Amino acid sequence: MPGVLTTASNVTCGHSPGKVTTTGSPKLKVSGQPVLLKTGIMGKPVSGCSTPTVSPPSPVSKPCTSVLAVTLGEAVKLTVGSLPVVLDTLKGATDGVVANAPQAFLSATAGQTKLTTI
Repeated sequence: MPGVLTTASNVTCGHSPGKVTTTGSPKLKVSGQPVLLKTGIMGKPVSGCSTPTVSPPSPVSKPCTSVLAVTLGEAVKLTVGSLPVVLDTLKGATDGVVANAPQAFLSATAGQTKLTTI
């Protein structure tokens, strides 16, 4: 079963180290860490993306700086305030570009096994 993400989980843009700064819901905690909701990931900043900036005429590339979308990974049954918690099956997109292609490599590892769900 997928693990529930918390503020201690590792959420990345997919370009090492590319860490997303997240915020959690204090209404539900796992090992003292607030769980993540979609609102705690969407629009949040990305730091440390290793994608180099490349300008035209070469294919354009730019590092990820923020999360644009969460497309997968919301729990079906576990909610906080009627909003689904986010799981380590997380997928999504950032504002980064590699060789003219938008980036959709947002992913996460829960870092905890105490709380899992579907």
